[in-house]
Amino acid sequence: MSQQTHTHISIPADCLPLVTELVIRLGGQVMDEASDVLTIPPIPESERVGRMLKRLRRRAGMTQKALADTIGLPQSHISEFEKNRRAVPYKHAQKLAKVLHSIPSHFMTPNAETIAAMNGAGEDGRQIYDTPKTMYKDLGI
Repeated sequence: MSQQTHTHISIPADCLPLVTELVIRLGGQVMDEASDVLTIPPIPESERVGRMLKRLRRRAGMTQKALADTIGLPQSHISEFEKNRRAVPYKHAQKLAKVLHSIPSHFMTPNAETIAAMNGAGEDGRQIYDTPKTMYKDLGI
């Protein structure tokens, strides 16, 4: 077992889930202020897209209706996306990412269509490498 050290860090609150996931992937533990180990179960893949969309929408201070109007969809589509009752097509994931200052893969469930779209080139011609798995791989984790 490798040596571990304890530290305290200050980060923006909206970055906490990503940093927590990174710490856990690196084999560390996350502790609260009373030094109790927090057990944070991973988000089930079946719920990930909807929860991510809802949290980013709320962080942006938008209602479902406002977000729907901004990207040109009915409000019911946003509701269905957030409840994981409807898959987010790649073209809408791109719009959501732009409006919510995120990346398209946050809103996409891996399937043949989305994987093919994500493996294509982005609008600027660069290859898209925005999945967490790829980001961690690029970081050597």
